[in-house]
Amino acid sequence: MFDSLKLYFRKLAPELSQDAWNAFQKCLTVKRYKKGETISEEGRVNNIVCFIEEGIVMVYNLIDGKKNIYNFFFEHEYTGDYESFLTRKPANYGIEAIEDTITFNLHYDGLQKMYADFPEFERVGRLVAEGQFLRLTERNASLLAEKPEDRYENLVVAKPQVAQRVPQYLIASYLGITPEALSRIRKRLVSKF
Repeated sequence: MFDSLKLYFRKLAPELSQDAWNAFQKCLTVKRYKKGETISEEGRVNNIVCFIEEGIVMVYNLIDGKKNIYNFFFEHEYTGDYESFLTRKPANYGIEAIEDTITFNLHYDGLQKMYADFPEFERVGRLVAEGQFLRLTERNASLLAEKPEDRYENLVVAKPQVAQRVPQYLIASYLGITPEALSRIRKRLVSKF
């Protein structure tokens, strides 16, 4: 059942021992979420990180009752409000399934046990956290330096499945524009090619 996750870990940290992997599997819970179901709530301490086996999730925060999309995560990616997870403070972001989704969830206590029992696992945790940090840095730089059209092109290149699997109004929110502006951008891009 955990084949895709094991492959992810083997690429990330090929030196991870079989004993560490076996212990890690025991810390995981498999969770199924329906489309629209909340995985983690904004304002509550986030106790889990999720490896997405199947489906799509969005990370968002609410401003004046409106969901502002921070990012989309697809199969074989990790997600979670890492700041809340690490600091044990209420989450700044919520996480919701965009389509029916299956995740392998790791609870905070399970991760701490892995770190204590298998020091080699700390490297895995660091590499996953570094990946999340780089995504955040890239996202912030994109918002500050790129036009919406460039952000859209970069999103579709990095995650081509976005255009087919994510509703246009959510993509527009991610880009910080209206759905109508996104529609104009898409038309301009089609006419370029």
